[in-house]
Amino acid sequence: MSLRSTEFNDRAALADAVAAGILADLGAAIAATGQACLVVPGGTTPIAVFERLAASTFPWDKVTVIPCDERWVPADHPDSNEGLIQRHLLQGRAKTASLVGLYRPVAAPAEAAGEVTRVLATLPRPFSSVFLGMGEDGHFASLFPGRPETAPALDPETKDAVMVLAGPAKGHPRIGLTLSALIDCSHVLLAVTGAEKRIVLQRAIDNINADTYPIAALLRQKRTPIDIFLCP
Repeated sequence: MSLRSTEFNDRAALADAVAAGILADLGAAIAATGQACLVVPGGTTPIAVFERLAASTFPWDKVTVIPCDERWVPADHPDSNEGLIQRHLLQGRAKTASLVGLYRPVAAPAEAAGEVTRVLATLPRPFSSVFLGMGEDGHFASLFPGRPETAPALDPETKDAVMVLAGPAKGHPRIGLTLSALIDCSHVLLAVTGAEKRIVLQRAIDNINADTYPIAALLRQKRTPIDIFLCP
């Protein structure tokens, strides 16, 4: 494992640090290749990070943003991660960034998985920076414990870049990137906030080779370094 953890006193300080780490990753990629790809999560924790990124002086026209997963709803739905990114990240200076969404206007995510896979394959790899969160059940990027789709999607050697949840997970069918795709990157930044999530994270680290918590598969992989950002 290549893990580094940093503690913060509050979520504002954590958001500052995550945003700074992302910008450093993107800047290095642009300096090296002229372009950068950023993968981001949904939920409430990323909003403060997104707003700091949007306010930054940065060549956002050279950046492509990708959600790590998506509920099977259109971008104007309040539960859409694509919509969240548009409202909080692709604003201000960051409005010139490109967004590659995962949702397509078809009935089920399985119908779009092939096309989404082809689009992702056109993007530069490795991704420049991957920002992730974690749920209180140890899931990340729609990789939920106890789902039959999760185990193959957590295989770090799978060639599949996309996984789908045909049945609802917390309200909606979903599509998301597999672990293999997520760690095809230069750097992972994992933000974990709140006491309950901290307990789950520590359990996953203490039982790193167990599959009780999907996050353990991310933490034990050896391909990509992970910075963990922690706060109450």
